[in-house]
Amino acid sequence: MSHAVCERIASSISAYLAETEGCVDPAELARELRFLTRLVLAVDPSIGLIRRHVSDLSDGAVHQIQERALRLFSQVSDFSAVGLDLRGWAKSANSGDLVLVLRLCLVEGGAMAPGRRRPNGRQSAAHFEPVVLGRGLGVSLPKLKGGRPADDAEVRLIAHLAVDWLVSTGVKPERGRDGHSAFSGLVYDVFGWIGIENKAQHCLRQYWNLTKVKRPMRW
Repeated sequence: MSHAVCERIASSISAYLAETEGCVDPAELARELRFLTRLVLAVDPSIGLIRRHVSDLSDGAVHQIQERALRLFSQVSDFSAVGLDLRGWAKSANSGDLVLVLRLCLVEGGAMAPGRRRPNGRQSAAHFEPVVLGRGLGVSLPKLKGGRPADDAEVRLIAHLAVDWLVSTGVKPERGRDGHSAFSGLVYDVFGWIGIENKAQHCLRQYWNLTKVKRPMRW
């Protein structure tokens, strides 16, 4: 394994450890991505402002968008460039592609949220509220019942490792969750290094469920 690949894997592990040790606030990350989401959903998006905001994103926010792009890679090949280098891609991407791809990578859904109550007693009009990282302001989201809880941080770690794998091999990770395929073997090794190997199979199952091919959103 090359030194560059080892550095990428080490960075992915560091991001996981920072999140699980409380160094990354999921709510703050959602707020950061929500602002970018509003920029790309604007009627007349400011391309310069979008490019500048992408360049200033935290590493955690960049990881989230690149992870989503990797999931979409099986449907639209252009997403591979985003998943490998979001900041570099955003600097030179066509303005139409920039807005469309970021919309697809950021918005997980949405709902109509009621307007706010004004001081005069009237209520402002309802508006579309996008869901980002499972959160939507003023939107009541259904809670899942039953089953094992989602290991979100561990699944994100696998997604980051999938990007590392794509960069180092040039091919998408092979599906598998038993440690016998090359990529799942890497996941088992990494999980073993950080003391959570017993979670590897379950988290790989969650990851592959998230990456199942779905019909792309249309705007």
